[in-house]
Amino acid sequence: MISNSPMVTAFLYGIISACSMPLGSITALLWTPVSRMIAFLTAFGGGALLAALVIDLVGNATQKGHILELVIGSIIGSLFFTFVNQLVNNSGGFLRKPSTTLSHLTQKESRRFQQRVTNLKRSNLLQKSPKSLRQKLAKLLLVAHYPKGTNIYRQGDPSESLYIIRKGQVQLLDPQSDFQSFKKLQENDIFGQFAFLTASPHQSVAQATEDTEIDILPRPDFEQLLPTSPYLCQETELFWQTQELSNYLQQRQKLDETQVNHWLKAATEKLHREGVILPAVKIERHIQEFWPIARQITRFPIFRYLFHYELLEIAQRLTHHHRKDGHVFFQPEEASDRLFIIHQGEVEIVYPHHLQKPPIVLKAGDPIGELSFVTGAKHSVSAIALTDVQVWALRKRDFEEMLQQSNNLEESVKNFLAEPKIENYLLKQQNFTSSQAGQWIEKACQSMNAGHLIPSTSTMSNTVAQHKDAPMAIWLGLLMDGIPEALTIGAHIITAPLSPSLLAGLFIANYPEALSSSQGMKEQGFPVKKILIMWGSIMLITGILAAVGTILFANVPENWVSLVGAMAAGAMLTVISETMLPEAYAKGGSIVGMSTVLGFLSIIVINSWGH
Repeated sequence: MISNSPMVTAFLYGIISACSMPLGSITALLWTPVSRMIAFLTAFGGGALLAALVIDLVGNATQKGHILELVIGSIIGSLFFTFVNQLVNNSGGFLRKPSTTLSHLTQKESRRFQQRVTNLKRSNLLQKSPKSLRQKLAKLLLVAHYPKGTNIYRQGDPSESLYIIRKGQVQLLDPQSDFQSFKKLQENDIFGQFAFLTASPHQSVAQATEDTEIDILPRPDFEQLLPTSPYLCQETELFWQTQELSNYLQQRQKLDETQVNHWLKAATEKLHREGVILPAVKIERHIQEFWPIARQITRFPIFRYLFHYELLEIAQRLTHHHRKDGHVFFQPEEASDRLFIIHQGEVEIVYPHHLQKPPIVLKAGDPIGELSFVTGAKHSVSAIALTDVQVWALRKRDFEEMLQQSNNLEESVKNFLAEPKIENYLLKQQNFTSSQAGQWIEKACQSMNAGHLIPSTSTMSNTVAQHKDAPMAIWLGLLMDGIPEALTIGAHIITAPLSPSLLAGLFIANYPEALSSSQGMKEQGFPVKKILIMWGSIMLITGILAAVGTILFANVPENWVSLVGAMAAGAMLTVISETMLPEAYAKGGSIVGMSTVLGFLSIIVINSWGH
């Protein structure tokens, strides 16, 4: 015993067991170990802690015949830890470790998957479908995020996907009624189904009325299932034969009854023969007319130096639209989700916030909205058709896909971002400071160099903003992990000298835990000072709780001490199985087995020396 006072002894032992935490955090701030090294240390610590629990907690309770206390305590400890851990994680505490982050997100994704399977039944096509088919479709769903005011699709856009609202709200606007809202959609609603199942261009506008998450089923993935799913083929064919679909094709797509019947016959044959959906209405693209214009767009010269095949791929992603005199392409504060290029006619650019500035008239070959398009900023001007116009539209997501595939396009965009008018636009139209404009341009170029997308000007915020209470939740999560071991130290000081194997097991296990967690917090942008304070305070509180344990368990029967030890063992075994070993395996794979064994054996050796 270090001191004659059990409280002082417990406090010092608590500090010793937990001092490896700030040591691990300091290591993480000075050194960035490879994943396999973190995996080795974590698994080694897990094996050491497991051996300490078996020898000092489980072994002692078994020797004293406290089997019932061991069983009950272990179960209570595990359940209590799981419950509290869930509460902390839901408040952002899962960010404290890569393993808890992985576990939390995996559980969340599992719940979402089951919800997706259920949501698919809301489609007329899948109401009576077998669950196995809906599970296959659910695995194919992609997730997209749409900020408030963003258009998910517009009139004339290709119907490449089926949409299911995961979170948020969407309204459908009718171009035939001056874009009035004709349907409001809530969480779990499905939309875009008629255009999707006829491979026709959308004839409405879908707009997010609040920040919205949407599950997307791409048509190519859907069509891959058609040849192997008689049910899906049969239901698709039955859907085509409904009066509702016939009305849609006649009223929205402007086909007459003869054209609808002709398409239905040809589409049914193609479905049985090839397992794909024949478009009822083809997308207008006017690729041949785009060629002479593409390399002459001086206001946005990103297509000038593309190879022929790259320009062809751009052209194949364009959609061609006819718009009447007075049509509003966009207004200030609207999200920029596409670039327009004038084919014929004139468009006027108006500056509502700078009325003294004369409007600009754009003509054939001019781009519309190119600056907000490339920077991801919201529009700051209005674009209105002065005459009947024809325009090409390039969607943002198609542009981003090409940007990642074409080095020539990437270099052209970098050169465009270096032009003075980009900085001038950010300063005058987006109210950036000179420093912010420079930082964004630099970040955009660095992002492209790394093979990533151009960051939006509206996303210059830290990565944990979604969890405002995350730092406190992380701290509580770390404290929760340390409470069982602290109280166990206090309880054991009262009943018997603390085993060196238990102290060593806790010390060894705490080091990689702090190392891994600190590295994760550093990557998430947490200040160094805050990380050190978190771990230092946990070390201090561990010592205090160990001292408190000597008071709580003074004059307590031995079977109660065994119960508390069993609760701690249950909680720590849950930590090992839920966080330490899964994290180690995810990072190191096969190295985990041997490193766990070595950690386990190290405590066996230390225990034999202690005796």
